[in-house]
Amino acid sequence: MPTDASVSFDLPEKGKTGFVALLGRPNTGKSTLLNTLLGCHLAAVSNKPQTTRKRLLGIYNDADSQILFLDAPGVHGSKIAIDEAMSQSVERVLEDADLVACLVDPTREPGEEDGMVAVLAGRCGKPVLLLFNKMDLATPEQLKLSLLFYRQSLPTAECLFLTATEAESVGKLLQRLKELLPEGVFLFDRENITDVYERDVACELIREVLLEELQQEIPHSIAVVIQSWKVSDHRIRIDAVLNLEREAHKGIIIGQEGRMIKKIKRLATKKIAEFCDQKIDLSLFLKIVPNWRKQKQFLKEIHLLE
Repeated sequence: MPTDASVSFDLPEKGKTGFVALLGRPNTGKSTLLNTLLGCHLAAVSNKPQTTRKRLLGIYNDADSQILFLDAPGVHGSKIAIDEAMSQSVERVLEDADLVACLVDPTREPGEEDGMVAVLAGRCGKPVLLLFNKMDLATPEQLKLSLLFYRQSLPTAECLFLTATEAESVGKLLQRLKELLPEGVFLFDRENITDVYERDVACELIREVLLEELQQEIPHSIAVVIQSWKVSDHRIRIDAVLNLEREAHKGIIIGQEGRMIKKIKRLATKKIAEFCDQKIDLSLFLKIVPNWRKQKQFLKEIHLLE
């Protein structure tokens, strides 16, 4: 039997740590900020609202901290089942958070959704940072208007000003978070950048391409599901199903002589390959699921609704 002196244990790493919720109306730059913080393309980004449909954890690691960022869907009114699912995700993110980073886009006049964000942040009972994004674009008048609006619900919240695409600007946010977060045990290995599988990230990257390439409402009416994920010979073979609400959308997605579906496949393959750092064989299949955004059972099956 070994003596006590010969037995060693790996103690868990400690440092500044905690969960930080990224909260805001659609298109304030939450996912862009997360990608800049992590230094990789994890979250889907587009200039269309409701790009983020469910909670995404991004894990930031450095020498003395592990900050766990929770990217929530943009806050908006609930009309159909998928809106309810996204509202559930926002509520869970706020429950899990130690601190709320409330992103504001001062280049857009404050409206009803901003009011919802401010109320949620104010009543969650967590410390709140007001992050005014897009400072490279906002005018002093726009900034003043947004600040006055949010101060009505969050009169004592600390304000920071940044541009989510700039690493130096985001670095100042990281430094402040380290000052605010407590000491604690790290929950994840330092090698991890998220708690979701590569196939889930691939799903979001395919959606990002759809949002970039398709117009108006069409990409929002598509649910991407990875049907098969097989790794062999240093290559990942992926079968993804694009669930469409309308038969009429099929022709638009395929495009003349198949040009659009080929472009979507090519761009999505490139994004997934860059993230996974492996060669990708991607196949896309189209399936009609009428009014899937209103079907709670379907949303549960694709893990958008609990």
